[in-house]
Amino acid sequence: MAVLRIGVDDTDSVRGMCTTFVAAVLEKRLREMGFEQIDYSHLVRLNPNCPFKTRGNAAVSLHFRVGDGMVGEAVETAVKTVEEFYEKGFETTQPGVVVYRGEDVPADWAGFALRAVREMVELKEALRLADRHGAQLFMFNGGRGVIGALAAVALPLENPTYEAIAYRAPHNWGTVRRIDRASVVKLYETGLTFDSYDPVTDEVRITPHTPCPILAGVRALTPENALKGLSMVRFHEKVLMTTVFKTNQATDMHLVETKISALKPYSNAVLTGRVAAKPVKTAGGHVFIKIDDGTGEVFLAAYRPTGRLREVVYGLRPGDLVRAMGGVKPKPQGLTLNLEKLEVLELAEQFVTRPPKCPSCQKRMESAGRGRGYRCGRCGARLGVNHAEVVAEQRSIRPGMYEVDVPARRHLSKPLCL
Repeated sequence: MAVLRIGVDDTDSVRGMCTTFVAAVLEKRLREMGFEQIDYSHLVRLNPNCPFKTRGNAAVSLHFRVGDGMVGEAVETAVKTVEEFYEKGFETTQPGVVVYRGEDVPADWAGFALRAVREMVELKEALRLADRHGAQLFMFNGGRGVIGALAAVALPLENPTYEAIAYRAPHNWGTVRRIDRASVVKLYETGLTFDSYDPVTDEVRITPHTPCPILAGVRALTPENALKGLSMVRFHEKVLMTTVFKTNQATDMHLVETKISALKPYSNAVLTGRVAAKPVKTAGGHVFIKIDDGTGEVFLAAYRPTGRLREVVYGLRPGDLVRAMGGVKPKPQGLTLNLEKLEVLELAEQFVTRPPKCPSCQKRMESAGRGRGYRCGRCGARLGVNHAEVVAEQRSIRPGMYEVDVPARRHLSKPLCL
């Protein structure tokens, strides 16, 4: 018997398909051929900042035990399934299939896979690693998907989450998904799952907004809760099939502690530094602030979709100590960290000046004009500018951890509720 690990990536386009659907079809076909599935199929979210991604940048891998004489047939089924379903006619859709035969994944593959989640990696490195360990490669239309396919096979999932996915019948692809909202709200109230519903926006979170084959996906910390949660949802259309994936979603696996001077475009970072200037709010409602960690300065961005996090960022002042988490993107102002979470570690004391009280009637005085001191509106008494009161500013924020609103959360970001 042989352990066969099959990785697949980049089968979708902006107009349709989903790599998890290709995996679900292949999983079903391999089971029907009598092969033993030794683990849940893996759904691996790769670097969310990758400029080549279609949507959520997901790759998949399947893990089966196959008789030695049937390995060729299993591999042929995998390749034919990918060829059958991948989105053709799109230059950016470049499927890749990696097949590895062995009980244990090569150690150097794991490091590559982790970097594929955290930063940009090159196709030539994936090809070199695959060749070094005798993996079979199948490349379509350029085959850039080999990067994700290798990463999906190799990535260690030590503290995984799970997602149970229901798929639509093909005649429904591209139409409005018909799901009973009340059943999703009830699912949310059970606490079995996470990110199923957002009570703040009243948004159902288990359905995608793309013309892909997914009907709904329910996420949980155990496969049992994911399946139970999916079973609680009432659908008003046919479910073609369901499957459960083991995933790195909601794990913060992409985030790496680093220094500002070491930042690279399209990487994912955790930075600790002090606020260097007052925040700026644009006409579109985005908030920007600059921090300094002693090795350099970088902008933090809280865009309008991040919701309440923007107000936290807008409440920061120079000298505040923060820990910022998110993706690094090149912007006109330089490298900018798009915030996913922000921890306010320490608030610097801020002072403001205000008019003094009148020494005669104790009424708060008012400005007599710039540089002209203060006057009492009741008795007419006057005091010079040096009599202004200096008091500590009442801050609008408190130390603690803050996150983007649910609709803006990335697949890899770990919700604070977990």
